[in-house]
Amino acid sequence: MLFEGQGDLLITCSVRELLDKVVEVLDRYGFVQSRDDMVVTLADTRLVEFLETVRDSRPFNASEAADISVLQLASGEVLSFQSFNRARTLDLWLELLDARDLVEVVARKSFLSWFQPILSATDGSVVGHESLLRARRPDGGLMFPGEIFSKALTSDLLFQVDRLARVSALRCAAHVGVEGLLFINFVPTAIYDPAHCLQTTVRWANRLGFEPHQIVFEVVETEKVEDIDHLKRILDFYREVGYRVALDDVGSGYASLNLLALLKPDIIKVDMGIMRHIHLDRERQAIFKALVGIARELGIQVLAEGLESEGELAYAVEHGADLVQGYLFARPAPDLSVPDGIGYWNDRA
Repeated sequence: MLFEGQGDLLITCSVRELLDKVVEVLDRYGFVQSRDDMVVTLADTRLVEFLETVRDSRPFNASEAADISVLQLASGEVLSFQSFNRARTLDLWLELLDARDLVEVVARKSFLSWFQPILSATDGSVVGHESLLRARRPDGGLMFPGEIFSKALTSDLLFQVDRLARVSALRCAAHVGVEGLLFINFVPTAIYDPAHCLQTTVRWANRLGFEPHQIVFEVVETEKVEDIDHLKRILDFYREVGYRVALDDVGSGYASLNLLALLKPDIIKVDMGIMRHIHLDRERQAIFKALVGIARELGIQVLAEGLESEGELAYAVEHGADLVQGYLFARPAPDLSVPDGIGYWNDRA
């Protein structure tokens, strides 16, 4: 299959019998087409309907579907996006159909970032913000990270989404006037070559006036990282440029603990599952104390995230956290929020 002109779908294959079957299927479902020997043309006005019919009815068996590949897709319509060039099988193409709201977001670059403050555990002052990805759907609604990255993964759009997310973080942070540290999440598996894949991020950071020491690149889904050497190359690249790095969700499993010594991040974010009701739970307290001890030995700062109560805050501060973050202070918002919950430090002053 390929597209030309304004997006008409051209279907061809080297086996005449298979093409005859394709024509039979099109006729059966009422799709008007024209045929010139071994090429069948279907107008782009029926493209979405055609794809949905193929997905739902599965008129081809698996071996036949594997012979049908997308070579090119013209731009301009809802499903007309250059990433379709990457879909080499019918199954992957249909995954893109299911993710067409994300495809539209990527095509229009409709990503935005919200921000949550990060506070000093010493005095409650705001030392920075974490950038959290959002996407504006074509209907105006918001798409959140779980859905964004789930669809990006299944539709082979992870590289595009991760790159645009990093650029969005920088542009939105500059727009709202973020000062201090800026934490930017990234997915290691989306970066195949650090020097190539990260040049856009570095270029935007320089253009927007962010100093390297302000930016902290945060590895998300640390527990799912399989290629540690690849992750280390990425982090080494960031450090060479002058950025800092952080590991997210540390303490949620053995793997992240093992990564501390191998990667030596500048900051670890203790998993919110450990911080939940920590002031009432001796087992969570033991884990937190162990993490703080390891971090101190390795010269790593500790950020306690997901704090929702003053009891959790008090325990984190009194037992070694350097930084704190959570709904107790502010929920993510498109503008910079004045944090709540700082009475703890006022009472100690």
